[in-house]
Amino acid sequence: MKFDASFFLRFGLAFVFIYVSISAFLIPEAWIGYLPNFLGDSVTKGYFLFGHDVFALLLGLWLLTGWKTFWAAIVSAAFFAAVTLTNLGVFLVVFRDVGLFFAAISLALMSRH
Repeated sequence: MKFDASFFLRFGLAFVFIYVSISAFLIPEAWIGYLPNFLGDSVTKGYFLFGHDVFALLLGLWLLTGWKTFWAAIVSAAFFAAVTLTNLGVFLVVFRDVGLFFAAISLALMSRH
């Protein structure tokens, strides 16, 4: 295993995805409020949150593997962009996702072939 800049970016992004996934599985009420209102009622939001958690966990694991890093980084950037754009009303919290978006873009640029 090579401990270069790519590794640390992948590890950092993976940590965020895995943390949010586990946290939202364990305490969904702390996360459901960040889902956009256009999703409808809390049942629909609950199903969406579950899908979000599974997706985030798989994306975190994908980043850790280092397999097709460019595409994992692009998916990560899209994820952070979507989170930011659908939560502009709570930008005080999601402003951090802007930095994560650019970290994912950096990883994509570093890993393209």
